[in-house]
Amino acid sequence: MNMRPVGGMAMAVLFGMVVTLMMDGVNSVASSVGLIGKLNLAFIGKLMNQWLQGQFWFLRPGDIPDVPEALMMGYGAHYFAGISLAIPFYCLICPRIKSGGGLFVGALTYGLACSLISLCFIYPSVGLGLWGMAGKNPALLIASLANHAVYGVALGGCAIAWRRRMLQKCMPGAAMLH
Repeated sequence: MNMRPVGGMAMAVLFGMVVTLMMDGVNSVASSVGLIGKLNLAFIGKLMNQWLQGQFWFLRPGDIPDVPEALMMGYGAHYFAGISLAIPFYCLICPRIKSGGGLFVGALTYGLACSLISLCFIYPSVGLGLWGMAGKNPALLIASLANHAVYGVALGGCAIAWRRRMLQKCMPGAAMLH
């Protein structure tokens, strides 16, 4: 994405919000029909509250105390992460990938790599084990991979759409060549 630094950062922030919204939308639909578990933003908020107080490890998720503002903190943390993870993709990785297909595969790979944050750090820190497999149920593993695959696909879709738009501005009628 050959953009000026400020414009590139602004687009990365915007796309970070958009792709996180898309991930949440797909999660909402998929969880409503029982395909994966619903994203628990209140839990994320409770965990974030404890992290801000210096408490990082718990024996089980139920050990994390409730806080009245948990849902708002969860939304804030979730969207902060979605935007923060989009910035390096759009500003550092995207410009180095030339083809649309390569960009899509790179974005999907990046999205799946982002699931490692949940699988290797967050789940073990709340007593759910590496990959969320302490209870021998793969539901958390599957949900994390599915959610982050959607995040990656959305990252790639936004990047390809943006490239086509830029190409069309430079060379009207040439956008379909990319």
